Amino acid sequence: MMRITALIFICLLFSARAGYAAAEQTASDLAKMMQQAKYSEGFEARLNVLITKANGSHPLPFKLAVIGQFNATKQRLVIRGVSPEVVRNHFYAAENSSDGRVKAVESRGQASGYDEIDPNARMYNSGLVAWDMLGLWWGWQRQEMEGGGQINGRECVKIRSVADDKNSVVQEVESCVDPLAKLSLRTRMFDHSHALLRTTSVAHLAHKGEGGGMMAKKLSIKEADKTLAEIEVYAGDEQYQISAETFAMLDSPTRNTQRETK
Repeated sequence: MMRITALIFICLLFSARAGYAAAEQTASDLAKMMQQAKYSEGFEARLNVLITKANGSHPLPFKLAVIGQFNATKQRLVIRGVSPEVVRNHFYAAENSSDGRVKAVESRGQASGYDEIDPNARMYNSGLVAWDMLGLWWGWQRQEMEGGGQINGRECVKIRSVADDKNSVVQEVESCVDPLAKLSLRTRMFDHSHALLRTTSVAHLAHKGEGGGMMAKKLSIKEADKTLAEIEVYAGDEQYQISAETFAMLDSPTRNTQRETK
């Protein structure tokens, strides 16, 4: 099964390795640990997603595949709709390179070509956001420790990450990190006026197997408008073989629409 760091979702898909001494770590140390925990030469996760609108209605549930490759200089993702038909062949891709630029593209099928979109766009009309899934805030310079907390009975350390770029849509991220599991159990994102944009919470942790550490099995994303996305990991591959075509969307010509996907 895939290892999932609820970086906000995300973030993304990673588990614990060795032990940890909280008293010896600064906020910057923890941020670096979270950043490095995402490193992988290739992974895939399969997700079930259920949306609950503010009025209580439920659009049709859907399945996604998330493929990624993360290292110190570049983070890349492809998000592919699996089922039902309405999301099948609906792709997104995003990357963050060493120069700090974030690029996101969308394709609704080969005939439609590729559109460059806002990396803060809501994908599949849900709380899933490519920018969040890249976990960029762990690389910000300003990291502040804000004491301890407890989420669903698990101890965690609160860290506030403050954006380097004053033009960033997300200006602050508050994470409650379980250092042993290398997971943020709750991640809250705020804009320029300190208004809450969305909250990602880990609902259920699971063991990966003998000696395999922990992973986030279920998590949720609650948006400011009360829309809720409930996400369950049902399959994954930690040794996914990245090919030359995996991230071809990011290198293909795009229409620079920069529209937000609704």
